[in-house]
Amino acid sequence: MLRATLRAGDFLVAESQAMRAVAAQVEAYADAGAPVLITGEHGTGRELVARVLHQRGPRGNAHFITVRPTFESSDLGKVEGDDACERAHRALRAAAGGTLVVKDMIDLSAPSQRTLKKAIRERKPHDVHVVATADVDVEHAVDAEIVKRDFFDLFAARRIEVPPLRERSDDLPILSERWIKHYAAEVGRTKPTISTRAHTRLAEYPWPGNVAELKSIARRLVVRVSRNRIEAGDVDEVLPVVATRVPLEDLAFEDMVKAKLAGFLARIDGYPAHDLYEKVMERVERPLFDLVLAHTGGNQLKAAELLGLNRNTLRKKLADLGIEKKKKAGREDRALDEA
Repeated sequence: MLRATLRAGDFLVAESQAMRAVAAQVEAYADAGAPVLITGEHGTGRELVARVLHQRGPRGNAHFITVRPTFESSDLGKVEGDDACERAHRALRAAAGGTLVVKDMIDLSAPSQRTLKKAIRERKPHDVHVVATADVDVEHAVDAEIVKRDFFDLFAARRIEVPPLRERSDDLPILSERWIKHYAAEVGRTKPTISTRAHTRLAEYPWPGNVAELKSIARRLVVRVSRNRIEAGDVDEVLPVVATRVPLEDLAFEDMVKAKLAGFLARIDGYPAHDLYEKVMERVERPLFDLVLAHTGGNQLKAAELLGLNRNTLRKKLADLGIEKKKKAGREDRALDEA
């Protein structure tokens, strides 16, 4: 979270060409008219872009409400026994005259999509600017009818795609400086300077966790380094070792998994997490089974032999993962999908 004295725009750094395009779209869509869709990998700062969009428009001094796909939010409180449509109406009322940000459009239920679609088309009685966020693969969810086409089309014309941090390296020096300054102020100390070699170390890292991971690294540097200058060695101590010197695509499989999970663990620092083993195994098994079945032309007997599994065991696993019926499962733990 940002301190009350800071504005989100202070952290929307646009030195890179990719982010200059994002900044231009924010200015163009800030009239608070039609719905806006903000897509990108998790951790890229989609909610930050939504907040800047709100602040730059005519509704900048009105309510800014963010809700999860269930329309639950710490801003709204919890009402026992209500359903998603009732929560959606309550969120729209709370954001009346301002902006409502619905996070992770892909996970909206069909009734919630209908409720929002009606509110957007009629614009009464709430007069709310609706902004949604989604993964970059939102079109796949539309093709699978998880997100209804007519609902998606309301947002598609005004889409802002936030690039991953690895594609905006020109922004890294300013971003790292600002987040270190921010966390230094939080603990009541003068911002340490960052050496050129330390900046180089940060630039060499592929940032699988995007800006969310950069924030975590900046906080750790402020906590760990008591000197007035952050050196390359300090950065080496807090960055995952495997990714600082080797491009991610060139890593051995085990090291690549470590790099991905390191970004995930950095993002959930301070948040509750459960069943990590099962969720990681599921995300490894799903692409493995998909590829092996494609390799064997869908022949489960051959696939079971190749995998070294009993055929009945394979069939049960396929059914549990929803692969047998070609059903796209919802992602229960979004933080793992960010990695």
